[in-house]
Order: sequence, then structure tokens, then C-alpha cells
Amino acid sequence: MFIVTLLSGSLATRLKENAKQSAHTAYRTKILFETNQLLQKEQDENAVITATAGQLMKLLKKDIVVYLSDGKELATPTFFRTVHSTQEDLISGNEKAVADWAFRNNKHAGATTDTLSSAKCLYLAIRVNQHVYGVAGIAVNGIPLDSFENSVLLSILGECVWHLKTSKRQRKEEAAVLAQNEQLRANLLRAISHDLRTPLTAISGSADNLLANYKKMGDALREQTFTDIYDDSMWLINLVENLLAVTRIEGGQVNLTRSVELMDEVVSEALKHINRKSKEHTIRVSSGKDFILAHIDAKLIVQVIINLVDNAIKYTPVGSVIKIHTEQ
Repeated sequence: MFIVTLLSGSLATRLKENAKQSAHTAYRTKILFETNQLLQKEQDENAVITATAGQLMKLLKKDIVVYLSDGKELATPTFFRTVHSTQEDLISGNEKAVADWAFRNNKHAGATTDTLSSAKCLYLAIRVNQHVYGVAGIAVNGIPLDSFENSVLLSILGECVWHLKTSKRQRKEEAAVLAQNEQLRANLLRAISHDLRTPLTAISGSADNLLANYKKMGDALREQTFTDIYDDSMWLINLVENLLAVTRIEGGQVNLTRSVELMDEVVSEALKHINRKSKEHTIRVSSGKDFILAHIDAKLIVQVIINLVDNAIKYTPVGSVIKIHTEQ
């Protein structure tokens, strides 16, 4: 009977211990799942820290102090107090010094440790390997955390670090995209300014020439000057139309007006608006068939051809041959 009682008591103790461990495991899994769900909803560092501190207070029923880092030093701490807290100030100069030691040495410090144990809080680095994102302080009241609490605490801080890292990476990516967009915008403005200046300079020069020398000019020269002003103004109009078209397309507001068009006529219309520098190049038009009909927005396709040919004129030597070929 004694042996049976001893065995039964031992088995009962083991069962209780197993049940306790299973309950701890289930609770730990639940807490981590809730933490992950909460942190996934947050986009910035402060929201991530607030959600993490809330989970730690729920688990430990203790006050929490969090110091974020800019990579070089700790920022102003954020204090999270439980509802029934009677704690004194946990962000005194002495407490900050202990938190700073934990940050710089990437180790635990403060209460219940062998390092600066006179502190009121246990300080843990919020880290990934050697990179420390901040320090979390737990007001343990001199009572060490048990192994289960410590395990869940480290797991929650691990979740916090992952989301802080993700948040910083997203901000860096957004900043990089913003910088790239600003660079593209600056380049576009420079290009537009240059392209606008060219026809405007030509128009104002021709107009000034007419004002100063109108009576001295022959009819042929005056007609040529008026033609130059007209050509440059059409070039300017086409440029502005292109910019407006791009703006509408990027804004999703473009409305295509499609119709069946003869491609030879579309190309001919585009070449009428090519700037007069085209006279310095040879433009040849060919087609795979005698007649090619296409279902297009003729106005936009004309602008496309103008852009392509203008680029060809601008970026090739004088005397180059530019070929425009249409194919079914």
C-alpha cells in the first residue's frame, strides 16, 4: 500500500506538472498570437511600442518603461503604468543610467541581476543580434521573473523587434521612393524648362526681328519669319499637349477616342508638326502594305510619332536618315 501510494503520488505530481506546462504553453501561444495580430495592425514605432507594452502589462501585471534608440543613444522614455500601480518615478536619472548601460552593452541590467541591481526595474535590450532598437524596463519590485514569464517576455520583445525592424525598413523604402520621385520630378522640370525655352526664344527672336526690321525686309523674308513663328508656336502647342496628356494618363483620367484611321495619313499629320530642324535630317516613310487601317486614338498616336521623331532629330547628327515604318 505504501509503494502504491508513493507511485500514485508521484504520477499525480507529474500529471499536475504536465498539465501546468501545457497550460503555460497554451497561454504563451495565445499571448504571442494576440501580440502578432496587434503589431501587424500598427505602422509606426510608437504604436508598436504601445501595443507591446500593453501585452507585457497584461502578462506581468507590472509597470513598463520603454526607451527607443536612434542608433546612437536612447530617446526620451515612455512610461506605461498599470491601473493599480503605486510605483514611484521609474524614469529618474539613476534608472536612465542603468537603461543606458543595458543599451550600450546589449545585456540585461538592473533589479534581480548582478549588474546595477539597485535599480527598480529590470532592463532588457530590445535587439536583433548586435543591433539594439531600444531598452525595455520591467518594474519587478525586487522579485525575479519565473522561467515562464521570462520566456514569454523575451518572445514578445522578439515580436516587437521584428515589427520595429519592418517599420524602419518601410520608412527607408518610402523615403528612397520619395527621393527618387523628387529627383525624377526635378529632372522632368529641367527638361520641360529647356524644351519650353527653345520655341519661346525662337518666337520672341523672330517677333523682335519683325518689329525692328519689318520695313527693311522683303516679302519673302517676312513670310519666312511669319512661318518660323507659326512653326515654333505649333511646336510649343504640341509640347504642352503632350504634357497635359501625360498628366491625364498618370491621373487615370485619359479618355481614348478611337476610330479606324489610315496610318499613312496619321504619319503625314505628325510630320506636319515636326520642328523645322527636321530639314537638317532625311525622313523616310515606308509601309509593309499599301494601306494599313488601325483602330486608334489618332491624336495621341500623332503625339507619339512627334515625340519619337523629335527625339531622333535631337539626338542624332545633322544629315542622319530617320526611317518611319508601319507594319500590320
